[in-house]
This record gives sequence, structure tokens and C-alpha cells, in this order.
Amino acid sequence: MTSIQGKNVVITGGGRGIGRALALGFGREGARVLIHYGKSREQAKEVVREIQASGGLADALQADISDSDQATGLVKEAAKCLGEIDIWINNAGASANSAEAGGLNEIQRFERMMRVDVQGTWTCCREVRPYMRPRGCIINIGWDGALSGAAGLTNQLYAMSKGAVISLTRCLAVEYAPDIRVNCIAPGWIENTWAREQTSSAFYQRVKESIPLKRWGQAEDIVGVALFLASPAAAYITGQILPVNGGSVRH
Repeated sequence: MTSIQGKNVVITGGGRGIGRALALGFGREGARVLIHYGKSREQAKEVVREIQASGGLADALQADISDSDQATGLVKEAAKCLGEIDIWINNAGASANSAEAGGLNEIQRFERMMRVDVQGTWTCCREVRPYMRPRGCIINIGWDGALSGAAGLTNQLYAMSKGAVISLTRCLAVEYAPDIRVNCIAPGWIENTWAREQTSSAFYQRVKESIPLKRWGQAEDIVGVALFLASPAAAYITGQILPVNGGSVRH
């Protein structure tokens, strides 16, 4: 179904979390994977080594995509490494709760998230277009809470940034058609380091019980959807937002 063999793929934020799973997943399918990282150099290099150890092709590039010049440079360097690009996945994003956000006030956190999630994604989408192979695709990573709403400052910030990514996806799907498809995956509760190590067992269980499928999502759940969207099986799908959340409806 996937037919990813031999495709040139770039994944931003590919050193950890969902990005790491995406890189390994596309590598397993025979794609040539270029992993972007911001600060996670060793993690990105480890992903490259894992793909290469399995007989795949992979490399890594560093850039701060909150800086438009660096984001533009990333695209150009990716094109030099790969030639024409088949698939570009905008996975990199900022978190209001990350270590990098420590010490920032509300406005500074908002500005940081908008620079990374929105400006960075927009710049990469804009700059990569001339380097993409016909019938290529762009996949953005959004958030299901941006569709339904969620209370709290952290959720407000995340929903604003990912809501903009969702709107951008729809706009670019129209603008880039018919040559390039643009879709967005909107994950729900995905089990990650934060979920495992920084939440209480009561919170973890409460979230689990609120999900119709009665489990937290895994990064691999996102990989399967991304492989589908990047494949010929999704050739007539563009401008769509696909929640991957176990059927959750947030209130």
C-alpha cells in the first residue's frame, strides 16, 4: 500500500518523539530519510545510525527553524543532499512546558511557539515547493485540541499555534494543487516521556478512560497514517485534517 521505497523524505524535529518514530518508519519502508534537528544532535545522529544499521539511507541536518533564514537554509541544504524531494513532514514544534520555555513569561512563550510552529512550518512549506517532485506531498503535524478547544493557558497557546498550522494546511492544499498534496495529522493523547514521567498515575488513567479505544496513542499510530498519506493510496486526498486520537472528543 505504502510504496515509499526510494522516496526522498525530510522530517523536521526527527530526533525524538513522534519525529523519531516517523524517521524510523519511513526508513523501514525504504525511503531515503533526511532528519532535521534543532538541539537534539545526539538523538538525531542515533536515529541516523539505526536506519543505516538496517541497510537504509539517512542523514541529519541542524537548523533553528524559528529563524526564517535558517529554515530557508535547511530547505536548500536538503535539496542539495537529496535532489528532488518527494515528502516533507513538518513535525518540529515548540511546547509551552518544555525546558526551553522555562523562565519565559506568557507572551514570550506565545511568541516562541508561533515562531517555531507557525513561522517555521510556513517558511519550510513556502521554500520547499520549487524543490518538490511532481505528485509530492507535505504533511503537517497539528493537534486535535485545536479543532475542539481545550481549557488552560498551555492548551490555549498550543491550540493557537496548531490551529494556524491547520488553516495553513487547507490554504496550501488549494494553492499547491494539482502538483503537491498538503495534509495535516492531528494527534490526540500520545504517550511520550511527559506522559510517562511527569503526570500522575491518576491523570494517566483518567485520560485513558476518556478515550473510546481505552488506551493512549503511540507514536507508531502516527507513523501508519503518515505512510498512508505519503503513498499513492492517498493520491486523491489533500487539504484534510486527520485526527489520530482513538475517537476522543474533548470538552
